[in-house]
Amino acid sequence: MLNWFDSNTEYTKIDIKVKILFAIIVLVFIIKNIGFDNTVLKNVEMEPFSEPIQVNIENGKPFKHKVSGGVAEITPLADYKIYGRVYAIHYRPSKLWAAAVYPYDITIGFGGFRHKEVYKAIKVRMASTVSYYSFTGSGWRDHLSKYFKNKGEINHAFTNNHICPANKNVRRGIKKLKKKDIVYIEGYLVKYKFYGNDGRIERGTSSTTRNDKESYSGNNGSGSCEQIYVTRVVSRHGDFQ
Repeated sequence: MLNWFDSNTEYTKIDIKVKILFAIIVLVFIIKNIGFDNTVLKNVEMEPFSEPIQVNIENGKPFKHKVSGGVAEITPLADYKIYGRVYAIHYRPSKLWAAAVYPYDITIGFGGFRHKEVYKAIKVRMASTVSYYSFTGSGWRDHLSKYFKNKGEINHAFTNNHICPANKNVRRGIKKLKKKDIVYIEGYLVKYKFYGNDGRIERGTSSTTRNDKESYSGNNGSGSCEQIYVTRVVSRHGDFQ
């Protein structure tokens, strides 16, 4: 004879376990998203989402930096700090220009790009064969118009950064970054000369102004990206330097 009481008790136990599991998942989600737009990284002496801090260096001394496939001669142009939100991170394929020196591209927004509604409305696409970004997403222009008066203000607050990690620990910190992370990066804006083991030579120079011809709707222009030799990266994943 079937004991319905025992059967119902078993189903009740399973139901309780499912509810507990669901509650744990919800709790983890809430904890991860607390302070989404109010994150303040410890031990960082810079206001989050503020203008990047740049101090130009006169007659910077070049130094050698070993990279994949050769050696780069790097010359500092300015001390540089930026504190904003990661909108996209892209590993540069080896065939791409300067990939040996700058293995990562990271788009970072500050100012009006701090807002959660802007982040949720915008999707950033970064090409795999050339260096540019573009915005997509439903209604992103309407969201940006709430915080920016014109294209110039948008371009000013949105940066495409070519990243050269100073060491393995900094590289580890860069690799841990995810979309929507709030990040603090410091180092140098640089120019470089790359000597490849295969005999090729490449040269490049960072932008040193936020007012160059960077376009949010397509190719962001030759020389308009920040090329950063990164000595420290701080995020929710830790302090790497």
